[in-house]
Amino acid sequence: MTNRPSGVRRSSKQTFRRRLVIFRSLFREPCTSDDLIAIVNAEFGQDGYPSAAAMALKHDLDALKREYGCEIRFDRTQRTYSLHHVGDFAILDLPRESLEALNFLDTNFPEDHMLSAFVSVQKLLRQMRMLLPDTERTITPSSLTIRSFGRQQRVFDATTMRTIRKAVENRQMLSFSYTSNFELNGSRKHTVAPYGLFMRDGHMYLDAVLIHVEPAGNAVPHTTVEYRLERIVKKTAQLLPNVIPAERPPQPRYQLVYRLDAVVARRRDLATFFPDSTITYHDDDTATVRAVVTNLWTTRQVLLRYGGACQVQEPAELVTMFRQTAQELASRYPEPGK
Repeated sequence: MTNRPSGVRRSSKQTFRRRLVIFRSLFREPCTSDDLIAIVNAEFGQDGYPSAAAMALKHDLDALKREYGCEIRFDRTQRTYSLHHVGDFAILDLPRESLEALNFLDTNFPEDHMLSAFVSVQKLLRQMRMLLPDTERTITPSSLTIRSFGRQQRVFDATTMRTIRKAVENRQMLSFSYTSNFELNGSRKHTVAPYGLFMRDGHMYLDAVLIHVEPAGNAVPHTTVEYRLERIVKKTAQLLPNVIPAERPPQPRYQLVYRLDAVVARRRDLATFFPDSTITYHDDDTATVRAVVTNLWTTRQVLLRYGGACQVQEPAELVTMFRQTAQELASRYPEPGK
C-alpha cells in the first residue's frame, strides 16, 4: 500500500507527458496513427506504447478530446489526424502590444504575399492564434502598413524555390537556366555560388556569384549577380556537389560620393541606403554622402529617387551612367514645340 500512491503519481505524470507529445505533434502537422505511435516510442523508449499500440493511442486521443477539450479530426482519405482546436491548451495570454504585432503581420503579409509564402508567415500566425483564448483570436487590420514600390505579378515555382533554399542552406553550387532582360530569345545556363535571398521593390532575388554561363553573355564570371527568382526557368534548378567557399570572392568596391540639395537635406534627417555611409551637412543646408557600393546599377536606381536634387560625384563609372540616363530622359521628354 505504501508504494501505490507513488506509482499512481508516476503513471499519471507519464500519461500526461505522452498525451502532451501527441498534442505537440498534431499541433505541428497532421499525423497518421503510425506517425504518432513512432513519435511516442521514440520519446519514451521502452516506456512508450505496448504491443496493442493502436488501442492505447485511441485512448489517448479520446482523452485529449474529452479531458482537455481538443478538437481532433480524422481524415479518412489521407488517414491522418489533425488538430482544429487546442481546447485547454490555449495557454498564451499576450499583452496588447504582442496582439498588435500579430495583427501587423497579418495585414502586411497576407496569404498571397510572396514573402508570406516564402517563410510561411500565415502558417505561423494560425498556430499562434490557436494558442490564444477564443476572445483574443479576432483579427483586426493593423493601422501600420508597409508600402513597397512594387508587387511581383508572376509566382515563382515552388520546386525551384525549395532547390534554391537548400543550396543556400547547404552552401552548394547551383545551376539553372535564366532569362534576363538581355535575352531576346531563349535563356542561358548559369552556374553560381548562392549566398542568400532578399526582397527588393516587390521582387525576390538570389544573391549569387556567377561561376560560369553558357553560352557566354553579358554577365561577367566571378562577379555578384542578383537573379530574379521568377526569371529562373521552371524545373531547371539543380544542386551541384561542389561546396561554395565560406567567403565570397572579392568583389569590385566603389567609393560613392553624392551631394544632396537643401530641398532634401535641410532637415538633417537623411536616410542611409548603402554600407559604411557617412553624411556631412554643410552650412548652405546641402549634404555630402559617402559610402561603399558594389553594384552600380542598383546604386543608380536608388539615387534616382532624389530626381534633380542629387548630384553624383564619384565613382566616374556611375557619373557616366547618370549622364547617359539624363540624356535618355531628355530625349523622351523634349520641350513642347521642339
